[in-house]
Amino acid sequence: MSQQYPQYTNSPNQPLQPGEGFSGNPPYNPMPEPQLQPPPKKRRRWVPWVVAAGTFLLGLIIGTSGSNGSGSPTAGAGVPQPTVTKTVPGPAGATVAGPTVTQTVPGPAKTVTAPPPAPKAAITEDGVFLVGTDIKPGTYRNGNEGDCYWARLKNTEGDLDGINANGNGGNQVVTIKKTDKAFETRRCGSWARIG
Repeated sequence: MSQQYPQYTNSPNQPLQPGEGFSGNPPYNPMPEPQLQPPPKKRRRWVPWVVAAGTFLLGLIIGTSGSNGSGSPTAGAGVPQPTVTKTVPGPAGATVAGPTVTQTVPGPAKTVTAPPPAPKAAITEDGVFLVGTDIKPGTYRNGNEGDCYWARLKNTEGDLDGINANGNGGNQVVTIKKTDKAFETRRCGSWARIG
């Protein structure tokens, strides 16, 4: 029995060329190497949430900036304040809408100066009273205090030249003129304006 060996189509000293092979076998055809694709990028799903949370925190900071350290608004109490509503949009492409922030904006401050008190038509204590500012000019009567001293004054310097008229005793009637600078009373009780 004789064995048969495959027949070479080329001489034994020549190398095989691509596409050549043993007789009866299909030609040599190497497979091309597969092309490697980069892995797909992962979507960062946390980015819209972080942006929405940051927008919410910014809204809280803006909303609380209108209060002082005691938690009361910085504007005057009892003054109505205008309310501004701002809509803060969410980040582009986000599925979560941004929060709505309501902020109270203080209105313009108004300073109201109270008028000075009107001159009184009665004197109830000792002292020096300016005519036209503290007391009204006119005719006054006191009670029955016997140790009473009064003086109509040209000035408030306290010297003798500053006295227009003076008197003492109870049941006094004094006419304080518009031209008097002040009226002084000591131990006279109350004076009531009678005219």
